[in-house]
Amino acid sequence: MAKSYYIIVTAFAAIIALFLTGQWIGRSYTLTKEQLARQIHESFCHATERYEADKTTVLPTLFREELNQRDLDKLIFRIDTVLLDNPATVQRSDIRYYQDYKRLFDKRLTFVHPINDTQGIQAYIHNPRAGSIGKLLYFFFGTTIALAVLMICIRRQINIIKRQDEIAHIREDFSYAMIHDMKTPLSSILMGARILRSGKLDSKPEKKEKYFDILEEEAQHLLALTNKVLTISKLEHGELLLEKSWIFIRPMVEELTQMFAAKTTKTVTFQLNIEAEKIFADEEYLKEAVSNLIDNSIKYSGDPVDIQIISCMFNQFTQIKVRDNGVGISLAAQNHIFDKFERVSAYRNNTAKGITGFGLGLNYVMNVTRSHGGYVSVESKEEKYSEFTISLPVSTEETTI
Repeated sequence: MAKSYYIIVTAFAAIIALFLTGQWIGRSYTLTKEQLARQIHESFCHATERYEADKTTVLPTLFREELNQRDLDKLIFRIDTVLLDNPATVQRSDIRYYQDYKRLFDKRLTFVHPINDTQGIQAYIHNPRAGSIGKLLYFFFGTTIALAVLMICIRRQINIIKRQDEIAHIREDFSYAMIHDMKTPLSSILMGARILRSGKLDSKPEKKEKYFDILEEEAQHLLALTNKVLTISKLEHGELLLEKSWIFIRPMVEELTQMFAAKTTKTVTFQLNIEAEKIFADEEYLKEAVSNLIDNSIKYSGDPVDIQIISCMFNQFTQIKVRDNGVGISLAAQNHIFDKFERVSAYRNNTAKGITGFGLGLNYVMNVTRSHGGYVSVESKEEKYSEFTISLPVSTEETTI
């Protein structure tokens, strides 16, 4: 949508710029000194002819009308009375060539029109170039503005194209990461299914049960990933219905810490500081959001891992903070870590370090908090710590349960 909008604006600005440039160049060539002198001369000729035909209208008014018809309305003039026997007097009959009225134009004068046997009238032009300069400046500034809009739109289009290229590369990396990470559980499921079907474990019930557990665990892993992708899509399109209620924070957090402590191979220490006891949210999605933050803390920390989980009140928000002693996040990266698939752009490097996933976790957290009318923020220092804060608005409903 944004790309189409800027293409339309660019095309429109280009048309205006070309039109105004053409007008500016055209008037620069046509409104030369010769052309202007000729137009002023013709205007005074027509004015005097109309004056002689009908003397009910004064000559200055007729001259002004003729100038206006030629887009010379900016010219200022006065009508002077002169003597016909003055050697410097030039009447219309004395003008035969361009050089004749050009000399008058250089003096800012028109020819003298006789009004009796001894006197005549002529116009003195105060600003003979005002009309042409004003028009040229109008088209010049109009062209400049149109070109500026054109350059801005072109630059925005370039940025959009660059961003689309980045997204295309990220999606390629995401596809690679997804295929690579799904290959292992799918292979495990396929291998386990073949062994169980072969009947080799029929006489070994304990081992058979272990294989069933592996199949279920790998299937749950794939299902959780699929649900997360679908949930993010629904959140982005506003199609997910949240079932909000008052949740006790401590039991939820303790359940998560026990789960991660049991399944991680690292030494993890959890410190809980639960000041705010309750939060108004959809328990399923909030729990998954907090789980993603804890999972990231363990992934991007060394061994041992120290994680602090804090709940508190801040203004009209209930906050849940997850702080670790991990590798930290640079200021430049903090502007993009909540983008979908952001981490998978470096998937191959992360895989080499034993870090897997698709870069959906933080994007999921952001979308869940936004759907609750809240926000998520990050504070981090490289090689020191990272602290993510989920802030959800306090409900106006009765807080007692």
